[in-house]
Amino acid sequence: MGRRGLIWLVAVVSLLIAFFGSFELHSRGVSTVGGDGTAQAATVRDQVVRALQQSYYLPINKAVLRAHGLHGVLRALHDPYTQYLSPHAYQLVVTEEQSRFVGVGMAFTHVPGGLAVTATLPGLPAAAAGLRRGDLITQIGLEPLARLSYRKDLRLLRGPAGSRVSLVVRRHDQAPRTLTLERTALDLPNVFSRSIRYHGRRYTYLRLPGFVAGVAQRIRELAERASSEHRAGLILDLRGNMGGLLDEAVSVADVFQDSGMVVATHGLHQPRHVYSADDRAVAHLPVAVLVDSSTASAAEVVAGALQRAHRAVVVGTRSFGKGTVQAVQPLQGGGALKLTVAVFSLAGGERVNRRGIIPDVRVVNRPFTRVDEVLRRALGVLAQK
Repeated sequence: MGRRGLIWLVAVVSLLIAFFGSFELHSRGVSTVGGDGTAQAATVRDQVVRALQQSYYLPINKAVLRAHGLHGVLRALHDPYTQYLSPHAYQLVVTEEQSRFVGVGMAFTHVPGGLAVTATLPGLPAAAAGLRRGDLITQIGLEPLARLSYRKDLRLLRGPAGSRVSLVVRRHDQAPRTLTLERTALDLPNVFSRSIRYHGRRYTYLRLPGFVAGVAQRIRELAERASSEHRAGLILDLRGNMGGLLDEAVSVADVFQDSGMVVATHGLHQPRHVYSADDRAVAHLPVAVLVDSSTASAAEVVAGALQRAHRAVVVGTRSFGKGTVQAVQPLQGGGALKLTVAVFSLAGGERVNRRGIIPDVRVVNRPFTRVDEVLRRALGVLAQK
């Protein structure tokens, strides 16, 4: 199986990645359940069990096989990353793979007390409502966020285009206010780029919302331009990036890493496969990679590979720590199963799962400040190279 065979490197549930409310990426799928046609008559529960037996990264224990009903099977598996997608949810995944997403136009990070806004896009609902960097979202609808998990926070933000979401927002030294925003469908750019002047020198800043198809080629083009313009360095911002396509992640690492291992994957039904840099790296600009607790999966592949190859300095906070690989298996009836098919490790056998990527320079952005301290510190590090 090639790179596109193991391309579900996403976090617990569809995540608000960068600016668009929520989005998830999925694989082209694993082998069709019941290729002899028997799946047509099978229940969803039986199709799921068969898919697990054929493709799950670990042996399936008897408790799973004995469990009653679809949800009983998934509960017995004790794997938060293996989930059933209803026909509607699966169609959202198919649409979102094409880089179309529904959201309100903001990026945020999870902090104690809620979600801290890290960026908004001009002309979109969040910016139009007056949200700005440093604001703290403490409530979504009727649900206070202080005691909820990040996964639950994100589920509350999801919804179809045209629907409305109510947010309670705090700004430093001001009373909380309630904003009602309308979700909108948007085409997500592969990469957001800009030039930054710092102490008289120019740097290229690239922010990746997720590893969708085509992102690596765009990163390569922008890195080549930065090199030809003799920029002093390049910043790769992977904060809030919860993953995407494995082949795109490997190809992004290839842009900066000359040689050596990028990542290795293996599972019960997947032989170990090592992905290595292909000797097509762009001229060696100094690179800083920005990470936070929402940086996961494919994004951790890139950050970890460049860190271990001594090709980039990693700045920010410890990443999410998701080191498993998922694939999406379409099922009869229109739904699908997202299931774990492999684990991945970095050079030297380092596992990311539950550990995350530990930054070389630890910096925390706090709520209620409009200064991006992580970016400022990264620029300071690059200026010394």
